[in-house]
Amino acid sequence: MSRIGIILGVLLSIALILAILAPTTTAQEIKNLLKNPDFEADTGNWTIGAGGTFLIDKKEKFPVGQVAKAQIDNPGANDWEPEIHSNMFDVKNATVYTCSFWAKADADVRPIGVKFEQLETWTGPSQTFNLNMEMKEYNFSPTMTMGSPPQVVIHIQFNKIKGGVWLTHFRVYEGKYVKDNVDPNAKPKAVTPGEKLASSWGSIKSR
Repeated sequence: MSRIGIILGVLLSIALILAILAPTTTAQEIKNLLKNPDFEADTGNWTIGAGGTFLIDKKEKFPVGQVAKAQIDNPGANDWEPEIHSNMFDVKNATVYTCSFWAKADADVRPIGVKFEQLETWTGPSQTFNLNMEMKEYNFSPTMTMGSPPQVVIHIQFNKIKGGVWLTHFRVYEGKYVKDNVDPNAKPKAVTPGEKLASSWGSIKSR
């Protein structure tokens, strides 16, 4: 083999190695802005308003952490009654952030609203997701239209519809969406708060 051929072979090998390592490095550097995103600590750091309950459903299994069920029995006069809030966190104006989560509902068509909500002003980018009875991942990556302070929460609303919604494995972070390769049918794996998850499925650790 010629010297040029050897050099090209080495360069190709390096390129292949970098292509393999790049997604792993990205996943490891991303930090989750949410506390208790996998409900390892029950539903701590999450709240729900009057008219609904938000409890761990022991019958539901997921490869990471636990699954929480929001049961809406008494919707209020507004789409956001009741609403779920995460812990508070900071965002930077005009910056892209991603929210991803796994969810299913007790009906084939079940809309919920998810929002980066700035406390005090109640403003922020949002999106409606149409859930069904299959546990799937949902995500959106909006550009923030506001910055902190005041801080922001992940706000979830149920649009005046009664029934149940199951939620788990939230990821909220600065930047565009990073693929999450969790297989919902895989054997559950316990993850302690703050643990760095396997980068092969694009998870991010809690701060």
